[in-house]
Amino acid sequence: MPHILWLEVRSWFKDSQSDKYKAIMDGLPCFKGGVPINSSIFGDRMRFFVLLLLIGAVSSAQQTETIVQKDVIDVPSRYGFPVKRKSPVQFNYFIDRSIRWKPRLRVAVAVQNDFLPFTRNDSTFISGYEVSVSLRQKESTLAGFTWRESVLQKVFKKTNSQWDYQYHTYVLPLHNSAWRDSIAAGTYNILVDVRAGNSSRRYKATRTFEWKQADSMPIPHTEPVFLLADSSAPAQPKLNPMRDILEYNVPYDAFLRARLNPGDSVSVNIRLYQTLDDQENLVQQQFINKRMHKDQLVLQYRLPMEALAEGHYKLKMHIRLPDGREITPERAFQVAWLKKPVYLYHPDLAIRPMRYLLSEAQRAEIKGMSYKELGVWIEKFWEERDPTPDTRYNELIDVFFERVSEAVRKFSNRFKEGWQTDRGRIYVLYGPPEKIINNRYNTKNPHIIWDYTTRGLEFVFRDTDKDGEFELDEGETNNE
Repeated sequence: MPHILWLEVRSWFKDSQSDKYKAIMDGLPCFKGGVPINSSIFGDRMRFFVLLLLIGAVSSAQQTETIVQKDVIDVPSRYGFPVKRKSPVQFNYFIDRSIRWKPRLRVAVAVQNDFLPFTRNDSTFISGYEVSVSLRQKESTLAGFTWRESVLQKVFKKTNSQWDYQYHTYVLPLHNSAWRDSIAAGTYNILVDVRAGNSSRRYKATRTFEWKQADSMPIPHTEPVFLLADSSAPAQPKLNPMRDILEYNVPYDAFLRARLNPGDSVSVNIRLYQTLDDQENLVQQQFINKRMHKDQLVLQYRLPMEALAEGHYKLKMHIRLPDGREITPERAFQVAWLKKPVYLYHPDLAIRPMRYLLSEAQRAEIKGMSYKELGVWIEKFWEERDPTPDTRYNELIDVFFERVSEAVRKFSNRFKEGWQTDRGRIYVLYGPPEKIINNRYNTKNPHIIWDYTTRGLEFVFRDTDKDGEFELDEGETNNE
């Protein structure tokens, strides 16, 4: 059964990382400081403020191209085809509602460590960046705010990681309680501008959203969004910084907020479909009936990510009241394995390092197979060896091809890919050695010893030709 968590009138998402960077205050204009401007975004009575800093940002807008934000980008591989990877800066938005049902724009921004310039400070590495978020309508900049963030890393390897991100959520109100006005219906753009420390690195991207007034809905509600299901901080769920992509084998919750009346009896039907060849196949369904005690319903639904393969899905919610009012919000999304080893993109590439695992009979079996047949055969091969067959994620295939990728990085030369070398083969089969005795600079007998103490294994590699290529010395290898 999926995990359903019902909450009534719960406030989540920190308004800022600290009071120092707090961007909003109830009862005040949306953005503190700056110059007042006229705008119809909140109706004729509303005037609000833009930071002076934003003026400088707008004046320099021509310096960096503004792109339409993408969840993933194509990165060229060494084999001539692109692979899907995360953008260096990710951002997503959610128009949430307060306890009093006032609109608030929540923007989640994740900045890749490799995007940031780090400097060493004693035993640590520090960096910083600025995030500017502005709201636009057509060619007009209506409002904006800038936050400064600092980063501290203790491990040098993390400073240039393309998988580690700095995550923050920023909150901007779309309602001004002083004038009692809210954002007008229409089409808007959110611009996120990230400047990396003192360097020239800059990232500017936009997303577009349509805003509808709540009174035009049979049951006022937010759109369904996806949250990162962080078990270490369940009271502070994080908005997924990717809008339409959910990472394979990563836990997520679907989230929706609706405004009801105390005493309402509400029924909810949640259905999850996988889309295959334009057909929707039901993956999971659950019915919920509840009587409301307060005026706001918060639905947080744990997606069965452990059962979802890569592909396209659609989440549909049917919320109905006894008086006949109903809404059917839905959200399409894609599950993508963004850390997928490059070898798994093509069966003819994946089978090459797998030769270390295949018997002679298996090698003969796959000989002459078509591309499609080979892909099916490889999938079955790993399914039969899956240590956790009840989940989609196969730890064994991930470990094996991660070792292959690491061997390519460590041991490749002009003539062979890393996994084809002797050290690469041992690395793929046994993993990193527990102990390395490095005598590669011995002028008479350059050699390296890999010791797998707990397994009782030892491998000796010698550079016989003094060309930097270390080959396995079968005579001195202990693999009993």
